[in-house]
Amino acid sequence: MKLHLKAYTDSLKEIYSTKEEKAKGRLITLGSSLAASFYNVFITGIFYTGFLTMYGIDITGAGIISFIPYIGGLFSLFSPFILERIKKRKLILLLSKIYFYFMYIVATNLMPLFVTDTSQRLTWFIVILFLAYSVYSIFSPGFTPWFYKFYPEDNEKRTKFLVLNQIFSTIMSSFILFFSGIITDAVQGSAFQEQLILGLRYAAFVMVLLDVIMQACAKEYPYPHTSLPKIKEIFTLSFKYKKFLYCMLLMFAWNFIANLNNGTWTYHLLNHFDFSYTLMNTISLCYTFILLFTQGFWKKILRNHGWVKTFGISVLLFAPTEIPMFLMTKDTTWMWVPTALIQNIISVGINFAYANIFYMNLPEDKATVHTVFNAMGCNLFALLGMMTGTYISSISGDTLMNFFGLPVYSVQFSTLARFICLASMGIILTKFWRHFTPEKDVEELDELKEARKRPKVKIYY
Repeated sequence: MKLHLKAYTDSLKEIYSTKEEKAKGRLITLGSSLAASFYNVFITGIFYTGFLTMYGIDITGAGIISFIPYIGGLFSLFSPFILERIKKRKLILLLSKIYFYFMYIVATNLMPLFVTDTSQRLTWFIVILFLAYSVYSIFSPGFTPWFYKFYPEDNEKRTKFLVLNQIFSTIMSSFILFFSGIITDAVQGSAFQEQLILGLRYAAFVMVLLDVIMQACAKEYPYPHTSLPKIKEIFTLSFKYKKFLYCMLLMFAWNFIANLNNGTWTYHLLNHFDFSYTLMNTISLCYTFILLFTQGFWKKILRNHGWVKTFGISVLLFAPTEIPMFLMTKDTTWMWVPTALIQNIISVGINFAYANIFYMNLPEDKATVHTVFNAMGCNLFALLGMMTGTYISSISGDTLMNFFGLPVYSVQFSTLARFICLASMGIILTKFWRHFTPEKDVEELDELKEARKRPKVKIYY
């Protein structure tokens, strides 16, 4: 036990440290991830849905609001033309982050005090969020080349770094989500619930400021000197790197699928099936324990199959779990718990593998341009996914419809769409994973496969 604990602490010291500059950068990255895990609990997910519901925003309105980040994200097109002119970007990146979260949290908290009409509130939510995202999307791509300098080059070490970040961040967010959910349910239906949600959002803004202070301590390495890009390079440069392009297409497709019921599904569970915050947060908390107990298994899968094939296997396993979600009615809501737990187990593999998809073939040439291409593509396809999902949800809205004798809400058809898309993606990635994987990694995986085939030689004395 002591040897195992020592090996684990040695592994931590190898990744995170204050003695070496890049290890310190990884420690700051972890601290920033933990802070983000804290404040994102209160400004996204079910708390964000609850916040919008407080001001009379229905399922269609929530869907429309969910479009805004991705419309504003299209302004990242201008990012290279601004960032490439700035040699030292740290200050402006951090100021843009403060501006974004001030608008996203503080301004949206204060706006309903002055606007009482529901339709006007929806309009102002859209305006404020658009102003927040359209500005921040110009500067946020600059964080990637800044903090990417701290990523370990060694594949095994990088896996440890990404896995450890996810473990610590998930533990933080899950426990906060669980206990805050209990408190929110305890005051449900009273004026205290609204005050609590608003108070937690202000607490989140304080954590944002602490996050900014931490990131300000990270060293900013000189960026490669490149000529200012032409606007067409944002749309064409990534096409010169075939495997990087394939990885981008993978990420674009995933963003479309993942956002088919983003926002609308949480609204559906809270308002149509009367799920409690505590129940939903408890399942989220279970992900933490599942992550801790299954991380060894998924790391072994990653080691044996690589990032892309592991992602394909994971989404292929995830696809059938969408069927019970479609079939679920108010009388069979018990189906949600076991299905959600199975999804949590598979999500560990999805999250581990997806974390490195962008970086595995990232060209060093004009990294900001490639980052913007990725950001724009992911935003665009996420927007298309949300628009598709919102359209599906709006067919019957908050009214039940009959589907061959099964009472369903139209939002549930988004789970069928996810099933088809996930199954298709899983088949493609498990079959053609080599087309996405760097040649060096392909050779290593082939050698490992051949080594497993060789018979073990017994030595007799």
